[in-house]
Amino acid sequence: SGQVIVEMAAASGLILEPEDQRKIMTATTFGTGQLIKAALEAGHKIIYVAIGGSATNDGGIGMAQALGVSFLDRNGNEAGFGGQVLQNITSIDMTGRNPLVGQAEIIVMCDVDNPLYGPRGAAAVYGPQKGATPLQVSLLDDGLRHLGELVKNQLNKDNSEIPGSGSAGGLGFGLISFADARMSRGIEMMLDLCGFDEKIRHADLVITGEGQIDRQSAYGKVLAGISKRALIYNVPVIAVTGSIGEGAEELYRHGIRAISSAVCRPMDVREAIKNSDKLIPDATERIMRAIALGMDLGKDKF
Repeated sequence: SGQVIVEMAAASGLILEPEDQRKIMTATTFGTGQLIKAALEAGHKIIYVAIGGSATNDGGIGMAQALGVSFLDRNGNEAGFGGQVLQNITSIDMTGRNPLVGQAEIIVMCDVDNPLYGPRGAAAVYGPQKGATPLQVSLLDDGLRHLGELVKNQLNKDNSEIPGSGSAGGLGFGLISFADARMSRGIEMMLDLCGFDEKIRHADLVITGEGQIDRQSAYGKVLAGISKRALIYNVPVIAVTGSIGEGAEELYRHGIRAISSAVCRPMDVREAIKNSDKLIPDATERIMRAIALGMDLGKDKF
């Protein structure tokens, strides 16, 4: 068909690293670039890159390095890999980029609208969940800001404020800057592909979920995308989650009517994941019992 989907999490994702071994400063998107290169060499002309669940914060330079782009330090040497080298980059050399990149359409499937840097940027919002300390968040944010300025001044591309450029540790920015990709709302594309609108026309309730619901869940992710569609048809949405984090109440302003935690007692993440096949159905049963109670309370008793 000439089309292929590349999932960056399969090569550069949090799922590949135990929580106590996450090293955000050195994590690289190079493996994602290798997957894109393989897709190009296989002859695919339309490449969708799904960029959720990353362990990285390198602004996409690793992906670009795998495609032949060079990031040089003040001595003219390769700066290296990972977010820790961003501030050492003084020049970007695109001459070695794989020519196949220019012969294909690369589409970024992205569910968040964060800019590259700043209070809502890649490092500040997503760095802590990838193991970054407050000092590392500051260093990474400075590095992404530096990379954004380099791209603006040397490549004449001002992409750092584009919604989604801060997704996946800045991989969104890297793809549009170094691989001429275009951004697309991943959740909107997936909802269209699965015929969501037709299904919801006949629904009374939508139950969806996310591993942890917190403030960032409102930044255009799956929950917000689903609730936005559901609002069009006036169908209520309830979200089931593993844990409820700070700022989760913002989802109520985006159409989520209720949030229910599947974790019903103190347990660590590993135990919660191991028992998810029981915890999620139990949480769903509690939701439906609450709905049944509400229906009973609303009945005319006379």
